[in-house]
Amino acid sequence: RAALVSVDQQVLLSAVSAYVGVRLQQDIVALREANVRVITQEQRAARDRFEVGEVTQTDVSLAEAALAASKANLAAAQGALMVARERFKATVGHYPGKLAALPKTPSIPKTLEEAKSVAERSHPVVTQAQHQVKAADLNVKIAATSFEPTFSGNVGVTHSFEGQRRIGIPSDTDTTDYGLGLQMSQTFYAGGKNAATYRKALAGKEQAQAGLLQTVVQVSEGVGQAWAQLAVAHASIEAGRQQVQASQKAFDGVREEAKLGARTTLDVLNAEQDLLSARASRLEAEANRYVGIYQVLSSMGLLTA
Repeated sequence: RAALVSVDQQVLLSAVSAYVGVRLQQDIVALREANVRVITQEQRAARDRFEVGEVTQTDVSLAEAALAASKANLAAAQGALMVARERFKATVGHYPGKLAALPKTPSIPKTLEEAKSVAERSHPVVTQAQHQVKAADLNVKIAATSFEPTFSGNVGVTHSFEGQRRIGIPSDTDTTDYGLGLQMSQTFYAGGKNAATYRKALAGKEQAQAGLLQTVVQVSEGVGQAWAQLAVAHASIEAGRQQVQASQKAFDGVREEAKLGARTTLDVLNAEQDLLSARASRLEAEANRYVGIYQVLSSMGLLTA
């Protein structure tokens, strides 16, 4: 039963990850489509400026190359979305339709120590290992019985009658016999089989106990790793927010300077690419943070239906 709960948690975590993955790739595709539109405008602007002699053919070629790269990135993003949809179908059972917004994330402990304490007490793999220790202890007791004698007994009552008589009227010739038997058997020599079985059971018990200790260590380690990944995602979101703001200001400034001739087309394209990368990184960080919360719950053994 504890193993089944572990499988339940794996399925639920996979569903969360697949759901967030589809939404992330949809956002990335939308971001890439917007980038194609912006680069298209830049390419047209570069060609118009070339026709009036403000820029060279090199600027036009740079814009055309950037547009081709942007379209290639869009195709890659669309392919990643198809992969995410297939993963969603494999996990959930059908392709995603119009997905709703992500619900509010569940609460988690405030400290890592509290999370580890809960995991070490209630994680299903720990419960499973505890039951295995109990089963191994019973096997030791069973193996120990092979050194003890075996007793068996029986009690019997036999009633017989002779001649003919009416039902319910006993005859003088009816007899009733009572029997009681008791038997004891003891193995005096088994060629070491019983002792070997007992030693094997003892070794199995020690193995189960060591397995329980190792399971607790692994569960605690898993909580620590999930907690660290979540902390990284939180930091990445804040850094991404600042990066997007700075990249947006830089792009707006470079584009205005380019209109005045103080910046080249390459400068504008580079600024646009930096802004795109910052936005994509922030989307990925937000997705990682969302899934990371459920990973913490799973590592604690609490991601159940």
